[in-house]
Amino acid sequence: MKQGILNLSIGELSEFLLGNGVPKYRATQIFDWLFRFGKTAFSEMSNIDISLRRALDEWFYIYRPVIIRADKSTDGTIKFLLELTDKNTIETVFIPEKQRNTICISSQVGCAIGCRFCNTGYHGFIRNLSTEEIVSQFLVVKDYLDLWNLEVKRLSNVVFMGMGEPLLNHKNVLKAINLLMSDEADGISRRKITLSTSGIADILKSIAKDLPCRLAVSLHASNDNIRSKIMPINNVHNIKSILEACEEYKRHHEYLKITFEYLLLDDVNDSKECAYELLRLLPDRNCKVNLLQFNSWQGCQYNASSRNKTLAFARILEKGGIEAPIRTRRGEDIMAACGQLK
Repeated sequence: MKQGILNLSIGELSEFLLGNGVPKYRATQIFDWLFRFGKTAFSEMSNIDISLRRALDEWFYIYRPVIIRADKSTDGTIKFLLELTDKNTIETVFIPEKQRNTICISSQVGCAIGCRFCNTGYHGFIRNLSTEEIVSQFLVVKDYLDLWNLEVKRLSNVVFMGMGEPLLNHKNVLKAINLLMSDEADGISRRKITLSTSGIADILKSIAKDLPCRLAVSLHASNDNIRSKIMPINNVHNIKSILEACEEYKRHHEYLKITFEYLLLDDVNDSKECAYELLRLLPDRNCKVNLLQFNSWQGCQYNASSRNKTLAFARILEKGGIEAPIRTRRGEDIMAACGQLK
């Protein structure tokens, strides 16, 4: 039975080839065709002899999800609706900027966390994505945008901020991250990849040493009372346990600043008292708090904080020594912004 070649690391592919009498260096050549040139057929790998190409075709397949729809925002953001082999669908977002191009990748079909402000969680959880389903989101966007020409601006940044909780699928997510980082694949810097989590404290603590990229924690509240109301997961993993897990991450990655995501909801978590409480909560100033503006969706009970409240919240944090940029909404008109994917 064929296996998906995008599920394999360069080491695993090398060992497989060696076990079948093929020199290990062929793995590097194959990865070049997959990740540098975007080939989806072994027959197109011209520097590999025909007999090996035929054997590869018997052993493996090269996966791509089907693009059902690609919606483009007025700001240039593109949201892709992708169909998987089992007919489940996920959404992936491309965000172009002057200095970089970012792809927002999903890690699950749906999400089990159930944050009250998130459209993805509202629609529930179906299953985890495989490594190839995660990696192929990166590749299919490059296909669509024709980014295989080395002279064209590349996908420079990857954020695991799409559908799902990455830490609940950490084995496949970590394998996908390491694949994208490997020199034989796309060679993306660990500083250009961000994993965003709602804070599954025990898993974060256990894999902190092996997490090879930046960490963003969806905090969204300054105390457990508020957080539990908007994020039920806080009843299992409270703020204290999450911050302890963050300390474990920092112990192994001192050079990578942790980002705390904070979605401002009108009259819920946006008061000046909340801002001062957040300052006391984060005594270590070697972090950043991204202030997010709420993006509405049908059926949600919350509203966005006013501009004045948002600016006042940011000023308090910045005066207290914490960097607190207000994130610009991207793709809101096509339901591609934070919390809108479904």
